[in-house]
Amino acid sequence: MASIRKYLFHIKSMQWILIGAGLILGAVALILGVADNPPGIILMYLSLTCLAGALVWDLASARSYWITFLISLAAFPVGVVLHNVFYGLAELAANLPLLKALMEAFHVFFFLIAVMAVGPTTMAALIGGVISSWRGMTRLTRKNRSVRRFKEKHEVKEKVLYKLVNLARQSASGANLQPLKFILSCTASRNQKVFSTLSWAGYLKDWPGPEEGERPAAYIVVLGDTDLANNFQYDAGIACQSITLGAVEYGLGVCLIGSINRENLRQSLTIPVKYEILLVIALGKPAEEVILESINEGDDIRYWRDDQGRHHVPKRKLENLILEL
Repeated sequence: MASIRKYLFHIKSMQWILIGAGLILGAVALILGVADNPPGIILMYLSLTCLAGALVWDLASARSYWITFLISLAAFPVGVVLHNVFYGLAELAANLPLLKALMEAFHVFFFLIAVMAVGPTTMAALIGGVISSWRGMTRLTRKNRSVRRFKEKHEVKEKVLYKLVNLARQSASGANLQPLKFILSCTASRNQKVFSTLSWAGYLKDWPGPEEGERPAAYIVVLGDTDLANNFQYDAGIACQSITLGAVEYGLGVCLIGSINRENLRQSLTIPVKYEILLVIALGKPAEEVILESINEGDDIRYWRDDQGRHHVPKRKLENLILEL
């Protein structure tokens, strides 16, 4: 029951509006009737579109919306084919009442998927994809928050980590020296070696870090090659921003960690001395909600968690950052 309350509390206000509109429109459609009644059918489609919109409202990225859109498009022919297949099987099982009833249930189910569910979901995903793509960096930077609790069982594959490091490779580098190197980790044994060397959330004094099951599913260890450069400050910042923004596009949450027991990490991963350990990027599917809070100059900038476990991050207002000199 507590988990259900926690889930309901995380539903955004706009999602509640869409759910309410969908239920009201659906109720009106049922009152008018949806069998061969155009007004009732139209209202039912609007109802389902609102409900589908609520379902996909807070997807992590434009990529997630377009994937949902393509899956919804593919679901139509699949639903039609399966509807006809089970309809035929129901006819063949005419002498077996129980089997016939089961086949009829399946063919009705896939008919409803193809005719009633696919269209609204496709439309909601299309609208979300267009809006999300249009908002571009604004959405990405708002989503690109430090996440400290993850869905540990949600796998982050090594090929995704390679793609994220490739974003760093393509990014700017001071004097084009390209001195950064990276170690990837996405297996349980190696993840544990990295996790044991990290400290989490300095402002949350009573929280020792994510519990088992809420730990990152992957890490990228960022190193500086001292044979190529002596200072890695700017390169590391540029590369990490590219990686974290790319991670958001994959629906992942990240946390840049500088509080590291570097000697233990060096020994655990057998990192040669010539590589300076700069940062560790923790990655995984987010298991917490992060909320930005606008503050005035002089207000407390320490992040905090409310009673529902939501993570609040104070940010100074734009007008406090731009100097009129």
